[in-house]
Amino acid sequence: MNDIHDIKPLLAVGLDWGWLPWLLAVLAALSGMALLWRWWRRRRRPPREFSAEPLPSPEAEALAALDALAAARSADGKRFYFGLTAILKRYLERRYAIPAAEMTVEELLPQVARLPLPVELAEPFKALCRLSEPIKFADAAADPGRMAADLAFVRDLVRRTTPEAAEEQEKSGA
Repeated sequence: MNDIHDIKPLLAVGLDWGWLPWLLAVLAALSGMALLWRWWRRRRRPPREFSAEPLPSPEAEALAALDALAAARSADGKRFYFGLTAILKRYLERRYAIPAAEMTVEELLPQVARLPLPVELAEPFKALCRLSEPIKFADAAADPGRMAADLAFVRDLVRRTTPEAAEEQEKSGA
Protein backbone atom coordinates (compact mmCIF):
# COMPACT_ATOMS: atom_id res chain seq x y z
CA MET A 1 0.00 0.00 0.00
CA ASN A 2 2.06 2.76 -1.32
CA ASP A 3 -0.75 5.05 -2.47
CA ILE A 4 -2.09 5.93 1.01
CA HIS A 5 -0.36 8.83 2.72
CA ASP A 6 -0.70 10.06 6.23
CA ILE A 7 -2.55 13.32 7.09
CA LYS A 8 -0.46 16.48 6.74
CA PRO A 9 0.64 18.18 9.97
CA LEU A 10 -1.31 21.17 11.35
CA LEU A 11 -0.45 24.60 10.02
CA ALA A 12 0.56 27.29 12.48
CA VAL A 13 -1.96 30.17 12.48
CA GLY A 14 -1.37 33.62 14.01
CA LEU A 15 1.79 35.48 14.90
CA ASP A 16 5.08 33.89 15.67
CA TRP A 17 6.25 35.36 18.97
CA GLY A 18 9.71 33.86 18.78
CA TRP A 19 11.24 37.22 17.80
CA LEU A 20 9.87 39.10 20.86
CA PRO A 21 12.65 38.11 23.32
CA TRP A 22 15.26 39.21 20.78
CA LEU A 23 13.54 42.56 20.29
CA LEU A 24 13.32 43.14 24.05
CA ALA A 25 16.99 42.26 24.45
CA VAL A 26 18.00 44.74 21.72
CA LEU A 27 15.83 47.50 23.25
CA ALA A 28 17.29 46.84 26.70
CA ALA A 29 20.83 46.96 25.30
CA LEU A 30 20.14 50.24 23.46
CA SER A 31 18.57 51.78 26.57
CA GLY A 32 21.51 50.68 28.68
CA MET A 33 23.96 52.16 26.20
CA ALA A 34 22.01 55.46 26.11
CA LEU A 35 21.98 55.69 29.90
CA LEU A 36 25.67 54.83 30.07
CA TRP A 37 26.49 57.48 27.44
CA ARG A 38 24.43 60.11 29.31
CA TRP A 39 26.11 59.27 32.61
CA TRP A 40 29.52 59.46 30.96
CA ARG A 41 28.74 62.89 29.39
CA ARG A 42 27.55 64.30 32.71
CA ARG A 43 30.53 62.89 34.58
CA ARG A 44 32.94 64.63 32.22
CA ARG A 45 31.39 68.09 32.66
CA PRO A 46 32.92 70.27 35.33
CA PRO A 47 30.48 71.09 38.10
CA ARG A 48 28.61 74.33 37.66
CA GLU A 49 29.86 77.15 39.75
CA PHE A 50 27.18 79.42 41.01
CA SER A 51 27.84 83.08 41.47
CA ALA A 52 27.94 84.17 45.07
CA GLU A 53 27.05 87.73 44.22
CA PRO A 54 23.45 88.65 44.99
CA LEU A 55 20.99 89.83 42.38
CA PRO A 56 20.86 93.57 41.89
CA SER A 57 17.94 95.32 43.48
CA PRO A 58 14.83 95.65 41.31
CA GLU A 59 15.44 99.39 41.13
CA ALA A 60 19.06 99.04 40.01
CA GLU A 61 18.15 96.42 37.43
CA ALA A 62 15.31 98.54 36.03
CA LEU A 63 17.40 101.72 35.88
CA ALA A 64 20.24 99.90 34.13
CA ALA A 65 17.79 98.43 31.60
CA LEU A 66 16.24 101.88 31.04
CA ASP A 67 19.72 103.34 30.46
CA ALA A 68 20.41 100.60 27.90
CA LEU A 69 17.06 101.28 26.21
CA ALA A 70 17.80 105.01 26.07
CA ALA A 71 21.30 104.33 24.71
CA ALA A 72 19.88 102.14 21.94
CA ARG A 73 18.03 105.19 20.57
CA SER A 74 15.69 103.06 18.53
CA ALA A 75 13.44 105.07 16.23
CA ASP A 76 11.20 102.02 15.94
CA GLY A 77 8.31 102.69 18.32
CA LYS A 78 7.24 99.07 18.38
CA ARG A 79 10.63 97.84 19.59
CA PHE A 80 10.92 100.73 22.05
CA TYR A 81 7.54 100.09 23.68
CA PHE A 82 8.08 96.35 23.81
CA GLY A 83 11.33 96.99 25.68
CA LEU A 84 9.87 99.69 27.91
CA THR A 85 6.87 97.64 29.01
CA ALA A 86 9.04 94.56 29.54
CA ILE A 87 11.33 96.56 31.84
CA LEU A 88 8.34 97.98 33.67
CA LYS A 89 6.68 94.59 34.11
CA ARG A 90 9.94 93.01 35.32
CA TYR A 91 10.34 95.82 37.84
CA LEU A 92 6.78 95.42 39.13
CA GLU A 93 7.26 91.67 39.34
CA ARG A 94 10.40 91.93 41.43
CA ARG A 95 9.37 94.95 43.49
CA TYR A 96 5.79 93.98 44.36
CA ALA A 97 5.90 90.18 43.84
CA ILE A 98 3.13 90.03 41.26
CA PRO A 99 3.51 87.92 38.09
CA ALA A 100 3.35 90.98 35.83
CA ALA A 101 5.53 89.56 33.05
CA GLU A 102 2.90 86.94 32.18
CA MET A 103 -0.07 89.32 32.43
CA THR A 104 -1.88 91.16 29.70
CA VAL A 105 -2.69 94.82 30.21
CA GLU A 106 -6.26 93.98 31.16
CA GLU A 107 -4.96 91.62 33.85
CA LEU A 108 -2.23 93.99 35.01
CA LEU A 109 -4.25 97.17 35.48
CA PRO A 110 -6.48 95.81 38.29
CA GLN A 111 -3.35 94.54 40.03
CA VAL A 112 -1.74 97.99 39.73
CA ALA A 113 -4.84 99.56 41.27
CA ARG A 114 -4.21 97.46 44.38
CA LEU A 115 -0.55 98.51 44.68
CA PRO A 116 0.45 101.27 47.07
CA LEU A 117 1.16 103.70 44.22
CA PRO A 118 0.30 107.40 44.51
CA VAL A 119 -2.46 108.56 42.14
CA GLU A 120 0.00 110.79 40.26
CA LEU A 121 1.91 107.61 39.31
CA ALA A 122 -0.95 105.12 38.92
CA GLU A 123 -2.96 107.10 36.37
CA PRO A 124 -0.05 107.85 34.00
CA PHE A 125 1.03 104.24 34.36
CA LYS A 126 -2.38 103.06 33.18
CA ALA A 127 -2.29 105.59 30.33
CA LEU A 128 1.15 104.35 29.29
CA CYS A 129 -0.05 100.75 29.21
CA ARG A 130 -3.09 101.66 27.13
CA LEU A 131 -1.01 103.82 24.78
CA SER A 132 1.65 101.17 24.20
CA GLU A 133 -0.73 98.37 23.22
CA PRO A 134 -1.75 99.74 19.78
CA ILE A 135 1.85 100.64 19.03
CA LYS A 136 3.10 97.17 19.94
CA PHE A 137 0.37 95.08 18.37
CA ALA A 138 -1.50 97.18 15.78
CA ASP A 139 1.48 98.95 14.18
CA ALA A 140 0.26 102.38 15.24
CA ALA A 141 2.79 105.18 14.86
CA ALA A 142 4.73 106.28 17.92
CA ASP A 143 5.52 109.92 18.63
CA PRO A 144 9.28 110.34 19.36
CA GLY A 145 8.56 113.10 21.86
CA ARG A 146 6.09 110.88 23.64
CA MET A 147 8.64 108.05 23.68
CA ALA A 148 11.13 110.27 25.55
CA ALA A 149 8.43 111.38 27.97
CA ASP A 150 7.38 107.77 28.61
CA LEU A 151 10.98 106.75 29.25
CA ALA A 152 11.34 109.63 31.73
CA PHE A 153 8.05 108.65 33.40
CA VAL A 154 9.11 105.04 33.89
CA ARG A 155 12.46 106.18 35.27
CA ASP A 156 10.61 108.52 37.68
CA LEU A 157 8.20 105.74 38.68
CA VAL A 158 11.11 103.44 39.52
CA ARG A 159 12.88 106.12 41.53
CA ARG A 160 9.76 107.13 43.44
CA THR A 161 8.77 103.57 44.32
CA THR A 162 12.09 102.49 45.78
CA PRO A 163 11.71 101.64 49.46
CA GLU A 164 14.02 104.49 50.52
CA ALA A 165 12.16 107.06 48.40
CA ALA A 166 8.79 105.87 49.71
CA GLU A 167 10.01 106.24 53.31
CA GLU A 168 11.32 109.74 52.60
CA GLN A 169 7.99 110.77 51.05
CA GLU A 170 6.11 109.51 54.09
CA LYS A 171 8.44 111.44 56.42
CA SER A 172 8.23 114.66 54.45
CA GLY A 173 4.46 114.35 53.99
CA ALA A 174 3.78 113.57 57.65
